[in-house]
Amino acid sequence: MTSQFEPVRRLPNMQDVGPKALAARDATISTLRGAFGLRGYDRIETPILEQTELYIRKSGGALSSRLYGFIEPGGAEVSLRPEFTSAVLRQTADDAATSTPLRIMYDGPVFRYAGPEDEDGSKTRQFTQLGAELIGAPSPSADGEIIAMALEGLETLGVSTVRVVIGHVGVVLTALTEFNLSERAKLFLINSIAELKNGELDAVSERAITLGFISDAVVDDAQAAADRERIASTIEQVMSEGIGVQLGKNTGARSPEDIVARLARKMSQADNPTDFKRALKMLSNLVHVNGSSSEAVAEGIKVLSAAGISSDVVSNLTEVISSAETEGVLSDQINVDFGMARGIAYYTGMLFDIYAGDNEGETLGGGGRYDGLTRALGYDRDVPSLGFAYNLDAVIEALGSNSDTGGETIAVSPANEGSISSAVEAARKLRVNGKRAAVDFQDINSGSEGQGS
Repeated sequence: MTSQFEPVRRLPNMQDVGPKALAARDATISTLRGAFGLRGYDRIETPILEQTELYIRKSGGALSSRLYGFIEPGGAEVSLRPEFTSAVLRQTADDAATSTPLRIMYDGPVFRYAGPEDEDGSKTRQFTQLGAELIGAPSPSADGEIIAMALEGLETLGVSTVRVVIGHVGVVLTALTEFNLSERAKLFLINSIAELKNGELDAVSERAITLGFISDAVVDDAQAAADRERIASTIEQVMSEGIGVQLGKNTGARSPEDIVARLARKMSQADNPTDFKRALKMLSNLVHVNGSSSEAVAEGIKVLSAAGISSDVVSNLTEVISSAETEGVLSDQINVDFGMARGIAYYTGMLFDIYAGDNEGETLGGGGRYDGLTRALGYDRDVPSLGFAYNLDAVIEALGSNSDTGGETIAVSPANEGSISSAVEAARKLRVNGKRAAVDFQDINSGSEGQGS
């Protein structure tokens, strides 16, 4: 009889995993756990379901449109995890105050929504991550360990010709501070890196004009100082008239005069269009610098020097590269890309992507340093931290593995054994000896005459 119901189909871009693919994944996970364990990393697990706020704080909202979020029956806003790092740091932040760095590894499914119109619209919405975090260890030696371990894991699996592309958020941030820009202006430029790298300087400039960063007006330092004095006078008058909140709460050691001066500076802060244009030109040139580590670093220093910025800005990057080489990474495995940009906004230092061979397409994984994440999650201190994660599905595809599920299964025939019970016993003996065996129920009628014997 025909069913009155339509079949319940799988959600778009979700995937069923069959025995062979799952066996390949299990074997890959086991190998990587062993490799990381030899370096002193221990496994932890975090909930699949977390408060949505955990991920919004971490990413600065970049992941918010891709979260599987909903209101749970208890009324809390929750989301399926889109990654592990923030949850790992939440779990370990209190322990990270100790003098000994924590070495943590993890694996499991993560979820990111992608509609058909999205850049990743054709990709699965659920995939498996395996990664590691080194919490409480400062740069640059710890950076070298993480980069080397990320490559070492792939080499242990047999992925051929692995290489790493390293960027450094700290270089860009430090360079931009040389132009006396507001935090708003620096954030605008940082968020424009991807467009600048794609050659869209005109589009970025037009948006900067719209937002008032670039104009024909020239900011006079004397006028800016006069504006600050006027604003300070207004604030003092408001305070003397008792309007607004009282000072003295949560102000630390600052005097009321200090607070007034600081507030006046913030309220009168304006970006000099000339400085902004110089910063934009420097950044537009810098983000196009990439290549072998030695050549890219040298070219990056040239771009910075042309803008009047000391080569000291890149010192941490060169120390990170040296640390990775000390860990055994070959120099020809390392490329540097000053224009590396990520959708996740919490990185504070080096960041990297991992590739197989000359493939410039999908990365096998990546990571970086995020020293400020603990404070973003609500803690009163910064903990030096960094880590990385593989996309295991991409790793297994790069391996070209077609692992079987454990060997051939021996089919035991009731007809040959004389009865079902004899076939069951024969299969049991084979399994005791470590062989895969199952009764061939397709042959059950042939052996039914001896079923009771």
